[in-house]
Amino acid sequence: MKKFLLTALALAATSVFATPPSGPSITIDGTSIQTTGLMHTSVRNASTGSHSEAKQNISSNAGNVDIDGTSVQTTTLKHTDVSNKSSGSHSYASQNLASNLGKVTIDGTSYQTVYSKHASIANKSTGSRSQAVQNISSNNACTSCN
Repeated sequence: MKKFLLTALALAATSVFATPPSGPSITIDGTSIQTTGLMHTSVRNASTGSHSEAKQNISSNAGNVDIDGTSVQTTTLKHTDVSNKSSGSHSYASQNLASNLGKVTIDGTSYQTVYSKHASIANKSTGSRSQAVQNISSNNACTSCN
């Protein structure tokens, strides 16, 4: 029974993450503060294979997000490696630090800041017709950029 329950929960979680958002999926009524501080560490994301996708979002909004107020997005890196990589034909790597990607509406002031000291920020895609998109303290309405 225990094994069945764990399998059912895993399948339910997988189906939730596999479903793309339709319409506004996150609504915040008030101030949104996203802060990430990393020191002496590595954050690595990778995918391999044909049509693979590596998506990395740190202190970022991605998808359909409505914020009815102020948005503060801050990422602080010191002696840190942040990398995102996809490999394979038609692969896609998307990396966002303190950024808005997709349909993000902010009805207020937006502050987006990345502080970096002795840090490496890398985004790489290899393979035929592969693509790498990197956003740092920026806004990008293109979620697939194909």
